[in-house]
Amino acid sequence: MKATKILYIEREDQAFTPHQNIPTAFRDQLIPYARFYFQEDNDGCILDQNIRAGEFSIWAHHIHMRPGVEIRPCTQYQVITLHAYDDMNTGPSNNQLPLEKEVCLFNMMASEDPVLPGTQQPHSFHINIEPDSLRELAREFPLLHSLAAIPVSNVTGPLHKAPFQLNAVSRLIRDRMLSAKHIGNSAYSFFRRNAADFYGNYTRRLIAPPPIMMNQEKRQLLHDIFNYILEHLHESLTYKTLEKKFGVEEALLRRPFEQEFHLTIPELILQEKMALAFELLSTRNTPVSYIMDRLGFTELPCFLTTFEKYYKYGALQVMDAQ
Repeated sequence: MKATKILYIEREDQAFTPHQNIPTAFRDQLIPYARFYFQEDNDGCILDQNIRAGEFSIWAHHIHMRPGVEIRPCTQYQVITLHAYDDMNTGPSNNQLPLEKEVCLFNMMASEDPVLPGTQQPHSFHINIEPDSLRELAREFPLLHSLAAIPVSNVTGPLHKAPFQLNAVSRLIRDRMLSAKHIGNSAYSFFRRNAADFYGNYTRRLIAPPPIMMNQEKRQLLHDIFNYILEHLHESLTYKTLEKKFGVEEALLRRPFEQEFHLTIPELILQEKMALAFELLSTRNTPVSYIMDRLGFTELPCFLTTFEKYYKYGALQVMDAQ
């Protein structure tokens, strides 16, 4: 019989492991804002990191088991969980398209007896929501309306017929959370907004029209445009400027781009400007004028209003927390 270990994907006990009791080998992977659970025995060890950001419960698991030991997930209370099947913190190499992995949505019922198949993956990342929170979240984040409309039963299992691919945007959001060093109230706002963006990128696929057929060359071009946007947030990036820069028709920048990344170009620009703004505001002694210049803002009130609307937290509050 194959040996198994339980992996709690949600738990309500307070048996946290103090930071100083986490082995040195894991220290570089610790998220300062997280709560830690660490267990070790003859079969191996598991480090669980949990971040509570309002209705979202974010989990990163680092699993090191001897060969042949399977990990089986269970939860102490019912949750909707969006799980990314991917090697964490690995990106594209040699300028090729990133390796696509799966992202799946499950309903998990409370049970000490795991009912989902086991896994031997060394990493696990997922974000949980309690079902009763879905409608309220959908009012605040309209992209989650399609998620709130999915019937949720009292049976553990997938909530979508087939998994989707983990795309460049959802990977970007996930890795941003895993590498974040923020603490305090500003960290709460950072993680809550990123969790909503991670879910929003997934739920767009639930309402997407039938896909357009695209060859590898066209997809690579879209990724080149995507990367250009990330590297030139200070510029005036519009459909017209990108059309001229890459010598493409505007039609390519609309539905094909949204199909590939599950957000529009203006949404990507806003998301990444706000992410960079948060990072720069969290860096001690960085002038606001420098941040505005990096992001292409010319008016301070516009920058402050945009930031607060996005994170529900003030830019100057982030600076004061450092």
